[in-house]
Amino acid sequence: MKEPKNDGGTATKDQQTEKPAVERRRASLPQPDFTHYKKASAYPGPKYLFVGHSYNVELDNQEGEGVENRAGAIKSLFSKDIKWIPVSEALGNQNFSGILSRFEHDLLSRLPESSLVGEAINTTDGKEIKHSFTIWREERRGRREDRKA
Repeated sequence: MKEPKNDGGTATKDQQTEKPAVERRRASLPQPDFTHYKKASAYPGPKYLFVGHSYNVELDNQEGEGVENRAGAIKSLFSKDIKWIPVSEALGNQNFSGILSRFEHDLLSRLPESSLVGEAINTTDGKEIKHSFTIWREERRGRREDRKA
């Protein structure tokens, strides 16, 4: 049995069921399970998107003054009641700015003012990642739709 040739002039069955590019761009980005963040009161809410952790895998198995300094500088940003702060405030903290890599500093300085830096929590076991921090960016897509209404 021969399969029909597709000369490019007609859409294949897969292309017909695929969402148009505009709908894919407007769809929400997939987000991890925030159960552990919610339990630790470290989730800023649904209006923020999880950008990711500033995480160095090599530090998992290392010990020493550098790792302790980084963990201490990150921990000093937060308290029992404060689980996230604005990026500009974090960058203004000399201890925190001093432990950032060039990439981390560049990334944080490019984020919108409404972005947050928060505690990092492992989404699989709920344990705090001491030498890492989480970056949250405010979701702005819904606002544009609200203005049109």
